[in-house]
Amino acid sequence: MDLLLKKLNCFYEKLDLHLQSSKRDCGVCGECCKVTSVLRVYPLEMENIRRLVKNGVKMKRFRDFTGNQVVDIWGGPSGHCPFQEGDLCGIYAFRPYQCRVYGHFDYQGRSLPGRCVYRGHATRYTRREELPLYDEFNRLTKGYGEAAQPDDPNTNPPPG
Repeated sequence: MDLLLKKLNCFYEKLDLHLQSSKRDCGVCGECCKVTSVLRVYPLEMENIRRLVKNGVKMKRFRDFTGNQVVDIWGGPSGHCPFQEGDLCGIYAFRPYQCRVYGHFDYQGRSLPGRCVYRGHATRYTRREELPLYDEFNRLTKGYGEAAQPDDPNTNPPPG
């Protein structure tokens, strides 16, 4: 397990380097976490966050909030991500894949908040497979945990 989590974090570093090519810096307004309608957290990512977060109450709220699947963020019963701290992400260094690509990639060109520095500059996508390094990420996370299921092309891809 430790090796798999190490590979995940190495993958995150590789992805972040890949995304730096956008030549834009996040405006750290926190709008993405406030207005995004869906989030996907894979079971391996959830385990990674669980091992790095030392707050059991927040972790339980995050598990309940995400359910390890695509979820409505602001329309759901729990309200918002428990790791949102003002305008900042409390788990930014080990945030999930979908949070990392959000902004750089815009689902069908319509999901970025008005104040986002990437709005109008993001790459539009319609399928998860168009996201950067997605195949590598899918191979890394596929099969981990009971909730890990193959992507269903008929579900809406999450933007962040």
